[in-house]
Amino acid sequence: MNTPPEPGRRRLLAGMLLTAALGGCSGLGPHRADRPFRPGPVRPLAHWQAHSPGSRRLVDHSLWDRFLRTYRRLRSDRVPLLPYGEVASAELELLDEYLSQLAAIPVHSLDRPEQYAFWLNLHNALVVRLIERAYLVLSIRDIDFGDGTPWNRPIVEVEGRRLSLGDIRDRILRAFWRDGRLHYGLCYGAVGSPGLLGEAFTGANVDRLLDEQALEFVNHPRGVWVDGNRAVLSSLYDWYAEDFGGSRGPILAHLRLYALPGLRPLLHDDLVIDHAFDWSLNDATGSLGKI
Repeated sequence: MNTPPEPGRRRLLAGMLLTAALGGCSGLGPHRADRPFRPGPVRPLAHWQAHSPGSRRLVDHSLWDRFLRTYRRLRSDRVPLLPYGEVASAELELLDEYLSQLAAIPVHSLDRPEQYAFWLNLHNALVVRLIERAYLVLSIRDIDFGDGTPWNRPIVEVEGRRLSLGDIRDRILRAFWRDGRLHYGLCYGAVGSPGLLGEAFTGANVDRLLDEQALEFVNHPRGVWVDGNRAVLSSLYDWYAEDFGGSRGPILAHLRLYALPGLRPLLHDDLVIDHAFDWSLNDATGSLGKI
């Protein structure tokens, strides 16, 4: 019978895996805009279904909260950015410490809201650390772990199980929450994706913050842009259509739910719909906070 590693050893293993995986990425090169993005299938990883209803155990996200409050920037059009080239090495060490702390958490001992916040924060912190390791890339898609993507190679170990970004997104969050709003909480390090918040998710705020993120994204041109009878929607609504209702009608109904009064009447049923996504890195390096 396999015995789970002790917490201290688990933390060490997690840190070693993270360092090896992020340090070993290959194939950095020019951004290939013609390479399609394909989300993985929603195949639940059964181990992560376990949770503890009513648990009062809380996860400490203070290091991630500090990082976001220190480095998050807003461009003049309110797109959230990060100055990847200006993050102090001491701050990156604290980010590594935060990721090691998360990797040592017994996730099964948390209730569902606390788990929701845990996985969203872990995904986003890993994306930031991945980009920092590979900087100066022009897009996260320029990072290749050997299969042409940065999504599928395990880069963290939690409860003795190795996980990739794709595992966290498709086989845990999408599999067990079945909540289209989760996509507003995931940052891909891209101008076109929902951006990082100025604070960490917690079990207490995750529901409110996802609604706020949905409101911001739907009412921003990178989420929904309408001109007459034509609309350009974020490719998120194409890639993850099943999470937003599965077909045109429910997706438009979802968008109308979060659309402000100026946008809502434009989202009529006979729109001609296209999809687009800007994979450019959400980089604010050189801005000194003045964007």
